Amino acid sequence: MYNFVEPWLYANSTGLSPLAILVAAVFWTWLWGPVGLLLSTPLTVCVVVLGRHIPHLWFLRILLSDEPVLSPETRLYQRLLAMDLEEATEIAEEFLKGKSLEDFYDGVVIPTLSLAEEDRHRGRLDETRQRFLFQNTRILVEDLAERVEELNATNQGRGEPTEESRPSGAAKAAADLPITLICIPARDEADEIAAIMLVQLLNRRGFGGYVLNGGTLAAESLEAVTRESPPVVCVVAVPPFGYVHARYLCRRLRAQRRELKIVAAILTEGPVEELKQRRPALQADESAANLKLALAQVLSLIPTQANRLQPVSSTE
Repeated sequence: MYNFVEPWLYANSTGLSPLAILVAAVFWTWLWGPVGLLLSTPLTVCVVVLGRHIPHLWFLRILLSDEPVLSPETRLYQRLLAMDLEEATEIAEEFLKGKSLEDFYDGVVIPTLSLAEEDRHRGRLDETRQRFLFQNTRILVEDLAERVEELNATNQGRGEPTEESRPSGAAKAAADLPITLICIPARDEADEIAAIMLVQLLNRRGFGGYVLNGGTLAAESLEAVTRESPPVVCVVAVPPFGYVHARYLCRRLRAQRRELKIVAAILTEGPVEELKQRRPALQADESAANLKLALAQVLSLIPTQANRLQPVSSTE
């Protein structure tokens, strides 16, 4: 009871790890006898609360509580920096089970890319790790997009994927879909990976789109838009350094084609209202602060006849 049952039961309700309950019971019993054993759990909870609110005692919260020490995006970034793709994949799969692809992209991959961008621009990433991180993040994104139904079905204990996560037949042949969107990365590889994720989500709704290379010059991007004449163009930027480039591209696109529908996806962690309040403003029809919102805005701007072919549920 003392060594297994009570630690397991108490830890579920107090936020303490089972090991912390066991160690606390031994310590307080040694210190105060039977009274210490009776008070061991509440006293340890008080110690953890002190660790949460007093900066100098932060190590107590890490040692005793059952909270994960690192967030999923930090763990994923750490594994990619260590050039350990296998463990990075395990972290991504663990988060993705039971969640949508949009949640995974917005909650883990985009913050990971933001961390990489910040370190890269500050000179903290060498060339080898940069190349490994961006190449393997792209591989990870493409691999998990194909296996999301399998992961969700495994998590739910069923052999069939859910209706929400099942892609349409058109998504399996994305190359055959008519082009309704061109995604233009604002600056570099991180922006290109974010654009790839947006096009993946669009393909799963039965609409076609493709991504320009991250190193494409602004003039070449404008030529591609003129040549393909898509109904919607989305400029994608990963913070913290992509906003200025996205604003420049939006201005060039608007000057070239006044009738073009433009979505600016500046993938920050803040609300979209903050983007709309920045000056100079983005010359775009819609602004989005995450991929899920960007997808909804792109779908709303696709011509009506296309929308009638592929209705979007209110939950999306």
